[in-house]
Amino acid sequence: MEILTYTGPSRLIVETAEELPLKSGECRIQSLYSGISHGTEMGAYRGIAPYFTRDMDSETRLFEDLAEEHKVKYPIRSCEDDAWFIGYSNVGKIIEVGAEVEGFTVGDIVFSHGRHQTIVCKHHKKIFKLPQKLEPELGIFYTNLMTAYNAVLDTRIKIGDVVVVSGLGVVGQLIAQLAKLSGATVVGVDPLENRLNIAREVEIDYVFNPNRTDVAKEIREITNNRGADAVFEVSGHSTALNQAIRIAAPDTVITAVGWYQGGQSVLNLSEEFHQNRITIRASQTLGIDPSISHMYDDARRRNIGKDLLLKLKLRNLISHRIPFGDAPKAYEMIDKHPHEVLQVVLTYS
Repeated sequence: MEILTYTGPSRLIVETAEELPLKSGECRIQSLYSGISHGTEMGAYRGIAPYFTRDMDSETRLFEDLAEEHKVKYPIRSCEDDAWFIGYSNVGKIIEVGAEVEGFTVGDIVFSHGRHQTIVCKHHKKIFKLPQKLEPELGIFYTNLMTAYNAVLDTRIKIGDVVVVSGLGVVGQLIAQLAKLSGATVVGVDPLENRLNIAREVEIDYVFNPNRTDVAKEIREITNNRGADAVFEVSGHSTALNQAIRIAAPDTVITAVGWYQGGQSVLNLSEEFHQNRITIRASQTLGIDPSISHMYDDARRRNIGKDLLLKLKLRNLISHRIPFGDAPKAYEMIDKHPHEVLQVVLTYS
């Protein structure tokens, strides 16, 4: 089979590896499509991902430096157990079923958190069949959709709310569509015109380029000077978080969905943050608001996520389809020309 290997920061190759052994309970899956994450995966590609050198202690929930022998070292091969960051949105066809597998047969089209490689082996309880009416390549959005859905659950949108989504990458676009489904008036904010145009195509109510207008004042015009009922900050940039603070109505919550890498030295927690009593809350896909967790367990959220794949407009979020053999070029394009891409899909023959 063919796999991806990091040979160093921003250095990626396709190489051949031995077939994975098929364990009891697993299915062998021929990859058809996989989606590249422009956030988490690009941090790993550049060699700056925090989990390369630090990890969270499971008891204290504090990040600590890893011992030297536990730090990630090159080369890193996608088929290795710990290389979860080399792809986790895979759609493929089952080509072999192991012992004790239930509910799946050869030929089924399934989603898994599989890596970018031609063959993946996954336990049957860790995969699911895609809805029959869904175009298979659109299944690659499931991982990001669940991140977006979790953020919406954390935010408690109400019918009639004015909701601002700052950062219209894939997750931001999905949050904007989910907010529309929730009955909100949705405002999309991004400095890239191509992303604003995509938001217009899916009928987001207002779009603004923060480099061309004072978005906070535009929101006051829309809301009769109240400010936004809810703000999602998805870009992961501290300047956008500062802007979100100005956009939000008093005594409301900003849901921070992006990963803010490094120190945020320009974060301004005076002025509007202080006077308007703004709350900033992180949303992370491995957790959920405890007050609703008894109603939205993993199984319920997964089932809703599968249904949402059929309800959202996903096709226009794909900007590039690139053969797996050219994956190094795809990563380089995302790294050096992010303004030209939205969702890159790797295709497998």
